[in-house]
Amino acid sequence: MRKSALAWIGHPLTVAAVVVLLLNDHLFKGLWPGVVTGKLSDLVGLIAAPALVNLLIRRPWLSVVLTGAVFTLVKTTATGAYLASQAWTLGWGPSVVLADPTDLFALPALYAAWWIWNHPDPGAERLARAVVVIPVAVLAVSATGQSEHSTGQSERYRPYSAYAVEVTGDKIVVAIRGYSSSDAYPKAGYVSGDGGRTWYGQSTPLTLNPQTSACVAERCYRIVPGRLKVEESADGRWVTSWEISPGDQDRLARAYAPGSPEVAESLAIAVQQRANGHVVVVANGADGIALRDVSGAWRRLGWTAHGFDAAAAVAQSAPGKYDDSVSTMALLVALAAGMAALVFGARRLDFGAASSLTWVGIWLLLSARTDPLSHVFPLLLGLGMVPAGIGSMIVTGMQGRIPFRVWAIGAATTAVTYFAAMTPIYLWSTGFFDRHGVAVGWSVVLGCATAAAGLLTVFHFEYGNIHLK
Repeated sequence: MRKSALAWIGHPLTVAAVVVLLLNDHLFKGLWPGVVTGKLSDLVGLIAAPALVNLLIRRPWLSVVLTGAVFTLVKTTATGAYLASQAWTLGWGPSVVLADPTDLFALPALYAAWWIWNHPDPGAERLARAVVVIPVAVLAVSATGQSEHSTGQSERYRPYSAYAVEVTGDKIVVAIRGYSSSDAYPKAGYVSGDGGRTWYGQSTPLTLNPQTSACVAERCYRIVPGRLKVEESADGRWVTSWEISPGDQDRLARAYAPGSPEVAESLAIAVQQRANGHVVVVANGADGIALRDVSGAWRRLGWTAHGFDAAAAVAQSAPGKYDDSVSTMALLVALAAGMAALVFGARRLDFGAASSLTWVGIWLLLSARTDPLSHVFPLLLGLGMVPAGIGSMIVTGMQGRIPFRVWAIGAATTAVTYFAAMTPIYLWSTGFFDRHGVAVGWSVVLGCATAAAGLLTVFHFEYGNIHLK
């Protein structure tokens, strides 16, 4: 029997590994989280990955070696884990891959991959099977890193929000909303009796009214709504006393848990007279507080278990976090673009209906993957619709004798559209773009451009040359 890259990826055992990987990461881990489901992903992933790598380099032994080397690097070094985190963040949203040498026990699974290569299945090279397995395998192997290792703050922590501040006698009281899951006794606020140098928690309810301005002696301060900014009166006019630039504020607002109901902006202010001057405290929502000491120096104070501390403030250069829904939306749009190119080239209504069925099934699976226990019906429906849709696409595609180049253009359109849409978001998270809105704009433009390019390419090959005047 002939050995080939398609025969390897389409082998029944490779297909079985891909199916187990998908079920484990998107269903079993939610039902039975723990060591068994965690290690199972490593085992079946190492069986499927070499076949995917071989599609690119066409060197079977080197594909197995590279897969093992990369896996070892990621699991045993901080550098490898960091690079893997960046790769999965680009592809699947904010992710953190942790080095774990105990995962190396799964390396013998590479022998199973090599055995599959050396024992090809007679029908594995058929185009119909390869067309289905390749994109699903890429989805399964790529998504496993995100679903296993993602440690987004929203899973374990809702940031506090400092929403009001008041001076009562010799004490500064900051009222807060929100909680950390590690708190046995959620706080209502934090109190300082030494001008903001140290803080302690207060559990009794607070009823503070946020004040937007405050004065002491001849000096007044006020916050600027919607901004991390404070102005002070000087010679009858207001001048900036402290601020975070709009770009940095935009990044700080997304440095916390995606989807958090709290904001990072100045919400209230208070001034306290001290023996050698005065201090100003600003409640900055999810960002904590800003403190002006008696010398006139401003500092941002972030959240700690006991109150606020400058060392805990989120760095203004911190990577921006975007919600998993961003990458999910990009994937769905990319799949729609790829399938539109396929339908455009196929010119069959039944193929279009099968593509729509597949897309809806994938949408249901992606919608249910974050919480499978609460979305059992959409999950089961998606598991039924995707195979049915893909099978119908294969049958109608064969009946219509859809050329291989149309399949190739559709797959390429999906991949290129996805990464074109996600690259600006990733660049924003690393600081390349100053504003999130700019990155979103570029994402829409590049995504639409690549989707249109896919349709034009199909039109060029299937309907004749395009002449631009």
